[in-house]
Amino acid sequence: MASKPLDRDAAAGTAPKDVMTSIAGQIAYLPAGHRAELRRIYLTGRHAADGIVIGLLHRAGVTMPGDAAAFHPWRLLVHAAALLSGTAGAHPHSRSKRLGTALHAIGLSENRLLRLTATRGDALDAQVIRAVRMLAQAGERTINLWTLFDLVGNDEAAAEEARLRIAQDYYAASARSDEGDERDQ
Repeated sequence: MASKPLDRDAAAGTAPKDVMTSIAGQIAYLPAGHRAELRRIYLTGRHAADGIVIGLLHRAGVTMPGDAAAFHPWRLLVHAAALLSGTAGAHPHSRSKRLGTALHAIGLSENRLLRLTATRGDALDAQVIRAVRMLAQAGERTINLWTLFDLVGNDEAAAEEARLRIAQDYYAASARSDEGDERDQ
């Protein structure tokens, strides 16, 4: 998966733009029909919205992946961002909003978390889409999309780090919640 530099930690204004912020910002301003097409990519099984995805990636400065396997994580990421953005066109990306913490906040069960972090291959798409839909339905519309991209991307080391980060954040939020419950008693 070749792409332009994705310097996530560089100082603002001195480095290439954060492509995730660019993609998320573009989704918020797409026509409602385009956002709807992006939300339906996996529901219909058609790839009618691939042109919209390619346009978003191009405007964000992502070098187009050369094959379907490299394009797939971007398609899934844009689909997830469109689900989170919803019909109101909310901005779905924030570096500070941890995915595991957001999953705990909406009451995602530990069993679902384990499925999300243990699944590999094609079945991972279904787990990711289910989790993102649950976030959107609960009104949790902003997450760190980089974590999601790492989870579904083609870099196995980054995917494993994302799984660990999601689980760590989920269980840290759970522990904080348990401590608060104990103080209330």
